[in-house]
Amino acid sequence: MSALKVYSTSVTGSREIKSQQSEVTRILDGKNIKYELVDISQDNALREEMRAKAGNPKAIPPQIVNGDHYCG
Repeated sequence: MSALKVYSTSVTGSREIKSQQSEVTRILDGKNIKYELVDISQDNALREEMRAKAGNPKAIPPQIVNGDHYCG
């Protein structure tokens, strides 16, 4: 799998988060960029991993990480 990870959630009541997640994946798909979609709703450890990589204990999806480099 690709080193590019997109942290997202399949469970949210926020239209803004849903919209942002859709936009990120649409852009990556449109540019034919391979990525791994990580669903943080499946495991609290994944949410904590995303927040640690973002350097923000309150970070919300979507978040993008390329290898060890946090992209936003």
